[in-house]
Amino acid sequence: MRIIQTNIEGLFVFENLPNFSDLRGRLFKPFSYSFFVENEDINTQIKEVWFTFSHQGVIRGMHLQIGEFACEKIVSVIQGGVQDVVLDLRKDSKTFKEVFEVTLNENENAIYIPKGCAHGYKVLRDYTITMYMATDIHSNDNDVGVKWDSFGYDWGIKNPILSTKDESLPSLEEFLKRYKI
Repeated sequence: MRIIQTNIEGLFVFENLPNFSDLRGRLFKPFSYSFFVENEDINTQIKEVWFTFSHQGVIRGMHLQIGEFACEKIVSVIQGGVQDVVLDLRKDSKTFKEVFEVTLNENENAIYIPKGCAHGYKVLRDYTITMYMATDIHSNDNDVGVKWDSFGYDWGIKNPILSTKDESLPSLEEFLKRYKI
């Protein structure tokens, strides 16, 4: 496994994840406590894991948790693929308002997202399953975000499938007026 520092402070991509195949099928290991403790300053105290099941053309995001439930996330794709996008919203960061993108493919790679960064993705293939591991539990009261098309990123899609919640998130400008991260 290899850890790559991205252009955003504290945001890492994990490549060459353990992946074994034989006549029975496949084994994929997106997380190993001992590897991350030994190699990087990564919070390994995972408190919650969840999966999303999505159709091609869906955009999910841009989400983060703030306040006492702010958390780091490790995101990987179990089946399919996504164009993963991270936006740094930490006003004290050297990489404030910078964007990072990476394609996450099933059983290949993962991304570690630090607190204060909004996360979203465009689904590239039907029946994509994405796994999130988070360092704190989900809190509706602390779950916020930035509208997907308000920060200058070109998603490369004209009519994405969006949730009502994601469509009604504040623009980046409104978000920065409302929240201090």
